[in-house]
Amino acid sequence: MTVPCRQCSTPVDPSAAVCPVCGAANPGQRHGPPPGPGGASASYATVQRTGGEHVVITGVDIPFGRMVMLILKVMIASIPAYILLMIIFFMIFALVGGIAGVMMPELFSGGGGGMEGL
Repeated sequence: MTVPCRQCSTPVDPSAAVCPVCGAANPGQRHGPPPGPGGASASYATVQRTGGEHVVITGVDIPFGRMVMLILKVMIASIPAYILLMIIFFMIFALVGGIAGVMMPELFSGGGGGMEGL
């Protein structure tokens, strides 16, 4: 059985150390980097995935204008969420005010309990 070389697509034996046409190391290997001394190449490291991973991005070079546009787009996209939050808060405040009005009607009736008599 042969597999295509991962660099030039020439059919090669999967256990071949080098492609006879292009000279690529381990041409039959399908996944991962070609092994170097010690089992991994100098530019790759073996990574085991464990589910939820944290990604840290460093050294991102974004022009200033594009960064401003990105921030503006995020701000515009958040407007519906703020509107929804305002509606929810207004409903909560109306509910709390209604309950307070039923529980303590003298606070909202406008008569009695004030300092009018002084």
